[in-house]
Amino acid sequence: MTGVAEGDAAGGGAADSGSHVRSFLGAYVLGALAPEEDRRVAEHLGRCDACGAAYLEVADAPSLLALFDEDDLL
Repeated sequence: MTGVAEGDAAGGGAADSGSHVRSFLGAYVLGALAPEEDRRVAEHLGRCDACGAAYLEVADAPSLLALFDEDDLL
């Protein structure tokens, strides 16, 4: 996954206050972003209440997924 700045909002990026990172939150909570993207999302979450609220909605997903075993997913 690349391009938080390019893929998130036209003319901005996760580092800009006018951009949002909601589309990257799934990958963020799973630890699947590149280090630079991870840093940008984390910085954005620190200053954007809307994205911070969206993050809280998905933050527990990895822990919840760990409760399932292979048979549960069939």
